[in-house]
Amino acid sequence: MTPNGAGAAGPEERALHERAAAWPDLPSVSDLTVAALQGITRCHGVDFATALLFDRFQKAPARAAFIRRIDTPRSSPAIAPVRLDARLVIVPGALYIERPKLGADGRLVREVAARQGLESDLIAVASFGSLAHNAGIIRTWLEQHSGAPIILVSLSKGGADIKKALAAPDAATLFQNVIAWVNVGGVLNGSLMANWVLASRARTWFFRWKFKRQQRDFQFITNLQRGPGQPLDFPLSLPPGMKMLSLVGFPLQRHMTTGFSRFCHRTLAAQGPSDGTTSLVDVLDWPGEIYPVWGADHYFQPADRARELVTAVLQYLGEALSVRPAIPYFSPTARIV
Repeated sequence: MTPNGAGAAGPEERALHERAAAWPDLPSVSDLTVAALQGITRCHGVDFATALLFDRFQKAPARAAFIRRIDTPRSSPAIAPVRLDARLVIVPGALYIERPKLGADGRLVREVAARQGLESDLIAVASFGSLAHNAGIIRTWLEQHSGAPIILVSLSKGGADIKKALAAPDAATLFQNVIAWVNVGGVLNGSLMANWVLASRARTWFFRWKFKRQQRDFQFITNLQRGPGQPLDFPLSLPPGMKMLSLVGFPLQRHMTTGFSRFCHRTLAAQGPSDGTTSLVDVLDWPGEIYPVWGADHYFQPADRARELVTAVLQYLGEALSVRPAIPYFSPTARIV
């Protein structure tokens, strides 16, 4: 199966996909446990383990139909978008204020939405806020906007903040007008990078000192630990009527776009495939539909690929949620300024 968005892949990358597709062992995605993927990584490298997981995930019968529905508009040279009877609301990720170039502020999503005539908004969670603090901000915002239908679009840690808000006893009421949640690169189970920081006394001291100097809450780190008994170790339960779509990057080391993302991916490599922050085996247990994006890092760079994908997802939501007729055509490859 040709990887989505990988049309420009070089011969080495195509050979990697062919090798993964022909691999005789672990034929089903259900065979790819944490232990199995770590074993593959030790013997064949994290890039091959990533390609193998991607291949098996795309071919899983329970996933293939949705993946094809997103692939179709992505491969189309012209998409006639629809108008959604809902407001797109961004829940940004960490560092969205300090480092907007990372894309965690959802600016690209809002630009694509605007080109389709869609209204959008942003919930101004704290850039380095704890789960409880940011869930409270989300809660307050939803209580104040309980009328019109909403599509939440979370990026990175914003997904964890929504998960925390969904754990409230009255979540069904709180999220009653949220008709869909698009989770982009969500850290829904925590990140092993937080474990890495806290595994060393020196690293812990350094980050505590840094956060104190910057007047930031160190719970930002402790909240994102991954594993049993950690703050995000609870089931994700969706209220009735809320549709969930997750977009997950499956990058190789060469796909990482910044020095920091390359460092994170390299640090986590022994643990198996990751997007530089999220362990990719985690996504196998997430509810809703999941679309794996070959070659995209945690922040879904490069921008052209992300813009194409957002357009396809909004097209899908327009069809799935039975919205109003299409508005005038535009090309998803047109430059958005």
